[in-house]
Amino acid sequence: MRRFALVVGIVVALGLGAVPSAVAANPGVIHFTMTDSFTDPNFCETRHAVDTAISIKQTTFLAPNQPVDVRSVGVVDFVYTNPQNNATVFRHQAGQFSETIISGDPQGVHTVERTVTGLSGHLHTTDGVVLLGAGNLVLHEVFNGDEFVSREIVVNRGPHPNIESDLVLFCEVATAALGLN
Repeated sequence: MRRFALVVGIVVALGLGAVPSAVAANPGVIHFTMTDSFTDPNFCETRHAVDTAISIKQTTFLAPNQPVDVRSVGVVDFVYTNPQNNATVFRHQAGQFSETIISGDPQGVHTVERTVTGLSGHLHTTDGVVLLGAGNLVLHEVFNGDEFVSREIVVNRGPHPNIESDLVLFCEVATAALGLN
């Protein structure tokens, strides 16, 4: 999961680094595509290696015409493969995402409101769907600088079992499907 956070951070940094060229074409809009693959040597803290491939297609609006700081529309696909048995789990996310700081100082303790609309997580194997998150979700996440502190679900319209489990359910389902138990 730390590697996922790192990949997302890199995506955001690359997107923000592209601002000057994007501004010349369309002020405040960044379109990007990214693919990456890596081996997570300790997938979900199981001490087992899992090969991961990620593909991201996203449009980010840095100056949206809404009362939010950033709004994005995108599609993210992950493929997790256990190299020992070739078991594979697919994760698909698609939809709209926005965030805004609702209190505090971004350099210190602050609260970010994140809104997700669409498919927040579709986890499946070759045998079918094993976990689904879809609908509207509003989260209040507290950070101390860049360090995550806590998360509160403010609005939950739709099944979001992974978020409701504080992201524990993903590891339970994925490790079982990959044969890592």
